[in-house]
Amino acid sequence: MKRTALVLAAALLASGCSQHGDGAATPAASEAAAPQNEAQQAYAAVNARMHEGMASIDADPDVAFMQGMLAHHRGAVEMSEVALKYGKDAKVRDLAGRIIKTQQGEIAEMEAWLKERGKPVAAAPAKADGHAHH
Repeated sequence: MKRTALVLAAALLASGCSQHGDGAATPAASEAAAPQNEAQQAYAAVNARMHEGMASIDADPDVAFMQGMLAHHRGAVEMSEVALKYGKDAKVRDLAGRIIKTQQGEIAEMEAWLKERGKPVAAAPAKADGHAHH
């Protein structure tokens, strides 16, 4: 119910903000209509998967933290993979590689913590290519 209300509120906000009173589209509405390149599409897909993984919040604050951060770290790894695929800047690529290495260790630690307590470790959402991310 809460999620439905949030989706509805977001839709109403988006529809109400897309035009000026004179009917002219705002710059944000014009940008939203512009086609996205492959990198933008990949980042958008990662963002959607990450937020989907963070949507369910456990009543136990420790479990909620671990599950939410797990989805967040998986998203960071995926964003870094996108940066490595499309990015050109050496510093960005270096940082992306370091993020992948660091976050993968922390992902394993969070998964182990949750498993030790018998708490759900949400499966990594499937990427656009159909493979789960680990």
